[in-house]
Amino acid sequence: MDSHYVNARGLHHVTTIISDVRRSADFYVGVLGLKRVKKTVCYDDPGSYHVYYGDDLGNPGAVISTLAWNCVTPGMTGAGEVVQAAFRIAPNSLDWWADRLESSGVSSRLEVSPFRERMLCFADPDGTALSLIETWDAKSGQAGQNSMADRSLRGLHGVTLNVREEDATIDILQKVFDFQLVSQKDGTMRFLAHDGPGGTIMLRMIGKSSRGRLGGGTIRHVAFRSRDLDDRSQMVEKLRSTYGIVVSDPIERTYLNAVGFRAPCGVLFEIATDGPGFTVDERREQLGEKLQLPAFLEERRVELQAILPPLD
Repeated sequence: MDSHYVNARGLHHVTTIISDVRRSADFYVGVLGLKRVKKTVCYDDPGSYHVYYGDDLGNPGAVISTLAWNCVTPGMTGAGEVVQAAFRIAPNSLDWWADRLESSGVSSRLEVSPFRERMLCFADPDGTALSLIETWDAKSGQAGQNSMADRSLRGLHGVTLNVREEDATIDILQKVFDFQLVSQKDGTMRFLAHDGPGGTIMLRMIGKSSRGRLGGGTIRHVAFRSRDLDDRSQMVEKLRSTYGIVVSDPIERTYLNAVGFRAPCGVLFEIATDGPGFTVDERREQLGEKLQLPAFLEERRVELQAILPPLD
């Protein structure tokens, strides 16, 4: 990742709920061209997979992870939900991606955001709403003509949240997570932390509306970056002292350490550390190849491998 973004604020990752881990892998790797950077399990429910996809290293701001819930029913988006995750692509590549999605049997549609961004909108096999947005950066300037490498996804662009009305979430985004409100139009607010991967959040005011329901095809949470534990502690202190937010105990996930809380708008937010990263237990060239388990589950490896469906 460009050094300009290494210590920046912004999004760390998003996590979506899926029903079929192999079908999801075929989509995120085979269709979207992301790299599987970690194959592990849900630590709270080790009979199900937790798989991370991203760029070559799984850099913060470039990762989408999938939780394969057993016997999951389809979810429903509504108020207080992350309703779309957007990825960055090179300029002048929307048509190429539209053709690629069509040839892969994925329906898509071209839309324009309230802020005049051209978006190619589609869904993953479980129905998670995704989009591609053309953005310009130093890497984009190297785009070639036809190859997948030239057209590859370049990290997350951002996420869109459906909220009922303006509330303290807006203040938290700006005063805790260092996003800035840069534009507002047609009931949508656009916040920017930086112009790199994971730098954008949009809040869409939808008024009185039903809450969503977690399930297949919904985004469970969005995680924000913290440089390290001390940095996160400062953010947590602001949340508690200024906004009275109840924050979870730290959650150790081997590759990051996180805390979670419910934002005033209803969305589940996490704050995740940038490190130690996905190379803590695998070399870069072997990321995502083998099933990785935390130490407390290692003694159950044979049992879990018999339960989990094969995922090459």
